[in-house]
Amino acid sequence: MKTRVILSLAGMMCLAHPTVSLGADKVFALVPKAMNNPFFDQARDGCMKAAQEIGGIQCLYIGPPDATEQEQVELIQDLITRKVDGIAVSAANAPAIAKVVARAKEANIPVITWDSDLLPEDKALRSTYIGTVNERIGIEVAKRAMTLKPNGGSFCIQSGGPAAQNMNERLKGMLETLPKDKWQQVAGCPVYNNDDFPLSLSQLADILAKYPKIDAVLDAGGAPQMVTQAYRSLMAKYSDRLKSHDLIMLFVETLPMQMDLLREGLSDGQIGQRPYQMGYRAMFVLNDLKQGKSVPDPITIGLDVCTPDNAADCRAK
Repeated sequence: MKTRVILSLAGMMCLAHPTVSLGADKVFALVPKAMNNPFFDQARDGCMKAAQEIGGIQCLYIGPPDATEQEQVELIQDLITRKVDGIAVSAANAPAIAKVVARAKEANIPVITWDSDLLPEDKALRSTYIGTVNERIGIEVAKRAMTLKPNGGSFCIQSGGPAAQNMNERLKGMLETLPKDKWQQVAGCPVYNNDDFPLSLSQLADILAKYPKIDAVLDAGGAPQMVTQAYRSLMAKYSDRLKSHDLIMLFVETLPMQMDLLREGLSDGQIGQRPYQMGYRAMFVLNDLKQGKSVPDPITIGLDVCTPDNAADCRAK
């Protein structure tokens, strides 16, 4: 796997390096947690659009094929060796990424984070963070649960990587907002899927089977919904509970397939970020930093709270 990633990166760098006649004076890398996640595809599109508008820069979109923390670290190390002009990374493992970002700083390569930040004690290593206030996402998930279940109940939180700062901030927002005298998390939760989509669905099936009377599943991401047809098949077993809101399902992100599931009654709410804007802003910020300009920290981007009632125009807003 490691060899495949490095070879892939080497090939892409040959195409994107400024010495090739692509009209690019600077190469900025946008590094997602994984290349197989449609959430990050939107950030890629924003990055490419910004590069086109700015002119003279190349958006190099490159990350691990799957959500593999060590591969992301190795990839950034290679970007530093190849002396790209700037790096924007969604940190899969905040402590591990901080160590390699320190190397970039020594090499005078500006680094920013987007989507997922470093730990508070390491934030001085990067220039800024672009993205959502992730704790706010967790708060909105909890508020939606409280609206649907004012008397509380049992719940399980499903999350991505245990070392991903954005996920942990969302968990914090949920757990600090849900009244402890009304809401109780079941044993064995939260569960972590490391952004492995099939695993996340298996975990969800196990949770619902183990706790047949559970009141809510609160997902810090949207991994089970990425295997859309399998998710539909699983939820069909609980259609009566879903229709009556005896069981509520809440997720993060508002990708098109997720909005379809919301409209179909297979989700009770989607709290969505704006990844296109993250990728778009990243290029402008890295370009400013390369020119020696100062940038604000953090650079926050809003979120969308989508429910069955506003699903028709939620993302448009």
